[in-house]
Amino acid sequence: MTPLALLLLVGAVALDLCANILLKHSDGFRRPLPGALALVLVCAAFTLLGFAVREMPVAVAYAAWGGMGIVTAALLSQRIDGTRLNASAWAGIGLIVLSVAALGG
Repeated sequence: MTPLALLLLVGAVALDLCANILLKHSDGFRRPLPGALALVLVCAAFTLLGFAVREMPVAVAYAAWGGMGIVTAALLSQRIDGTRLNASAWAGIGLIVLSVAALGG
């Protein structure tokens, strides 16, 4: 995995997380502006993911993107929304991190 591919992947994760936050604020698309922005950011995230797969296998890129997104969303949810993560949630996060590390190595 090249540094550029990793940077593109991290950018895709960041855009996807921002899209999910906007999607939550769209209130089921009752507020159209955050919903529309979420769709734009998802398209941008997939564009970066598409560039990343030029440098790495698609299976690795997609699994890493999904795994990093899940872990980051869980940690941000804990920080921003006060979501409490129990022991099994932390174990799951650990397994995801190990899995993504194993794929990248």
